[in-house]
Amino acid sequence: MTKITLRKFHRYISLLIAVQLLLWTVSGIYFSFNKIENVRGEQYRVVKTDVSIANNPKLEKLDFESAMQIIEEETTLQPQTIEIVEESKRGSEYRGRKLPLYKAVSLSNEGKEINVYQDPFTGEIVAIRSAQWRIWDLMWGLHIMDWVDRDNIDNLLLKIFSFIALFTSISGVILFFKKS
Repeated sequence: MTKITLRKFHRYISLLIAVQLLLWTVSGIYFSFNKIENVRGEQYRVVKTDVSIANNPKLEKLDFESAMQIIEEETTLQPQTIEIVEESKRGSEYRGRKLPLYKAVSLSNEGKEINVYQDPFTGEIVAIRSAQWRIWDLMWGLHIMDWVDRDNIDNLLLKIFSFIALFTSISGVILFFKKS
């Protein structure tokens, strides 16, 4: 019968956890080098001294032309097309927002395609989504090990891998000081 030593167990458990540790590290580096304000698209909003967004919902939806005009006035983006989003999709860019929404595909001054999500009744811009946000969202999903919805930080897989990583770190420190 093969004797399982701490060193052998550490070696094999390290192989199991190494890929996830790499993903945690890479995603953490990405988060630290990107300002969350830019990820959220704040750089595209026009700073206003007078806040004039109506918080009381209207009974009728804004027409597409009016919605596009609001986007032009409140952002530095140029809306190209607009559509209505009425069905929730798992892992979508607009998840967590109340539907329906207008989705306006817009262009930045650099020619980058940016999606603007807008309340169709008040005209309020509720989310701005760019390629930078999509990369951040992917990294977040890898970081929290929720690869589909990218929202559940309370998942069992994350907890299990966190404890395995902790055990691997502690056993590595013990093995460093332990004589062979």
